[in-house]
Amino acid sequence: MALFTLVYRYVDDDELVTAHRPEHRSYLRDLAEAGELVLAGPFGGPGPAGGLLVLNVASGDRAIEIADRDPFTHRGVIADRSIRSWTLSITPDGFPPA
Repeated sequence: MALFTLVYRYVDDDELVTAHRPEHRSYLRDLAEAGELVLAGPFGGPGPAGGLLVLNVASGDRAIEIADRDPFTHRGVIADRSIRSWTLSITPDGFPPA
């Protein structure tokens, strides 16, 4: 398994985002229960609305699949997205041993 970040930028339509948030959160809950979603949350302002997901998945292809299947994608909420591999280097317990 590998970590990936999925960064969303939402369209400038608060009503659209709000209308589809319950379906999006249900999808995220399923991913978390399956062990594929590590954490997620929206960005604060100022700046464009969006959010960050950290995924623990087998491949970048799976991260793309998760983004493609997100209800926010199907409902037109996502204006832009980026997916990148990510390495956890600091935890609440500090730095890992060298």
